[in-house]
Amino acid sequence: MAEVIYTTPNMGRNTQGEREERIVEIYATIESLGDQHQDYVGTEESSNTLGTVRSQQPDPVSPPQWPIRAVVVLLGLLSVALLAGLLGFVVQHKTVCMDGDVEQLLQRLKNVTEQRDSLLCKQDCPGGWTKFGCKCYSYSSERGSWNKSREICVSLGADLVVVDSKEEMDFINSRYARNIWLGATDEASEGIWRWVDGTVLSADNPSWGGGKPDGGKKKNCLLNEHSGTIWLGVTDEACKASKWGLCEYNLMK
Repeated sequence: MAEVIYTTPNMGRNTQGEREERIVEIYATIESLGDQHQDYVGTEESSNTLGTVRSQQPDPVSPPQWPIRAVVVLLGLLSVALLAGLLGFVVQHKTVCMDGDVEQLLQRLKNVTEQRDSLLCKQDCPGGWTKFGCKCYSYSSERGSWNKSREICVSLGADLVVVDSKEEMDFINSRYARNIWLGATDEASEGIWRWVDGTVLSADNPSWGGGKPDGGKKKNCLLNEHSGTIWLGVTDEACKASKWGLCEYNLMK
């Protein structure tokens, strides 16, 4: 019994001593871990600090960004300039082509018109009509005023004659050598002589007789005047005067 009693206390001391040693070891371990943690934290902070510093500095391997942007901008401007030049060339080319096409179309139209006129001019005039060029001529069926003579011509599908050239006037004077109504008047506007097709007969026209027209508002219709077989030129005459009219039928209309 005595041995057991004495043995137990010894075991208690030993246990207590071991506990103290273990506590010392634990403190030592904690201090060691603390030192390691502090070292680790210091190392991490240093790494972060270095990382921050490095991130603020440009990478020596990567080239600066502004030259690349400048090159891109220059290439973009060059592309726009080339595109504008190409579009201008295409438009100009198309314009030239269109001008050529228009000229060809106009030439074709002219050729077709000439062929049509040639075919029409080959037609014969109705019976009782005299042909000159592409026109047919005939006296009105009766004498009358300028308006009356024109009504007769229109009823025949014609109109009072419109003189287009000196050659035509020469033909009329050789074939119809008498005082006849021609298709011009200034009744609508004094002093402005117009043919029935709307074209203007100038007061400077060489067909006018000397000093003509001189009738003012009393003489507003055009008369081709003769004295016997002598042509005196065209003159203004009172529209109510009774004369023969010369009708004209244009084969090209």
